[in-house]
Parts: sequence; C-alpha cells; structure tokens
Amino acid sequence: MSAAKEMSVFERISTPQVTMSNADIILSAATRVFLNHGYGGARMDLVAKEAGLARRTVYNQFPDGKEALFRAVVQRMWSAFETMNIASDEAALSDPAVGLRRIGYATAEFWRSPLAIRFLRMVIGEGMRFPDLTQSFFEFGKTPSMEATRDYLSELSRRGLLIVENPELATRQFIGLIDEPLLWVRVVGKDESHSDKERRDVVEQAVSIFLGYYSVEKKNRAKK
Repeated sequence: MSAAKEMSVFERISTPQVTMSNADIILSAATRVFLNHGYGGARMDLVAKEAGLARRTVYNQFPDGKEALFRAVVQRMWSAFETMNIASDEAALSDPAVGLRRIGYATAEFWRSPLAIRFLRMVIGEGMRFPDLTQSFFEFGKTPSMEATRDYLSELSRRGLLIVENPELATRQFIGLIDEPLLWVRVVGKDESHSDKERRDVVEQAVSIFLGYYSVEKKNRAKK
C-alpha cells in the first residue's frame, strides 16, 4: 500500500485538518482571513475564530501580532516554490536546460493554484494603504526565490555554460516568459485556465528562448 500523498501548502489552506499542529492551523486560518477580509480587515480575533483556537493561543504563537503573522503566512506559501537550493544542485549546474526547466515548472506550478492568485491580488490591492505589506511579500517570499535563480544563473556564467552579464535582468526575463502567459491575465481578473500541456509548452518555449539568447554558442556567433 503506497504512502498517502502529503498535502500541499495550498491544500492545507483550503482544507483544514485536525491533525495539523497549532502553528499550521493558525497559518492556514490566517491565510483564509487575509484572503476574505484583506490585510486591513484582518484581526487576530478573526484568525483565532477561523482556527477554532483561543485568542491567547494565537498570540502565544505570534506575540508580535498581525504583521509577524502575515510574514509567516508569506514564508509558508512560498515554501511551495521548489527552486530555493538550485544554485547548489550539481545536476542543474551541469546542464542549464535541466535547471531552467526546474525553475520554469516550479513557477508554473506555484501559480496554478487560484489561492496563490487571490493572495497576490490582495497584496497588490492593499499595497497602497499598507506599504509594508508589499515589502513583506517580496522580502519574505518572492525575493528569496528570485535570488536563488539569480545565483544559479551567475554560477552557470562563472562555469562558462552560459554568458550572462546581468544575472538580475536575466532572472526577470526568464521568469517573465512564464509569468506573462500564465499569471498576469489571471491577476487582473480574466477567468482563464491552462491545461497541463499549455503549461508545459510555455515552460519549454521559455527555456528554448532563454538558451537561444544566453548560450555560449549564440554569444560567440554574435561576436564574429
């Protein structure tokens, strides 16, 4: 009999489980409260009610209040992004296509969940009123994943497998090749879904386009 598949972060958010630890229950409940009430409307007592726990229990876990709780929610959500250690993965470092596919498929998979889209909309919508909200979303979530990709591209360039003069720009370009067709139309409210094949095509084309520009062979030909 095979072991039960571990629930994803997004499944835990949408399907509360009594077997979770108190911290996990609180983070799942807090995510739902942020989504349903916005950051401005979220309160610790609402989180406690949603979690089915005493308010004191929530404060014992997160004594610094809503700001710290939001940061923890962001970190937990982005833990679903699976490329954080790619700059030290020898299989990915020996073949740029392997690493880029790993990053690409992780990006496409992360934004597959409607909950991820709703959360990003909430951050964008409330960011003008609460600037620290956007800062936390990037500092504790998106930035580490972008830095991991940047460090990976830098190492590929150092090893002479790609020629990347501006790893920060190259990182944004590659992620943009995936986010533009799969993410942003949904963020702005278009009801659009993508099949597994469509996601695969987007990732494979992004890898091909990126390698077509940054490959050593292409750069050497351009110098001639």
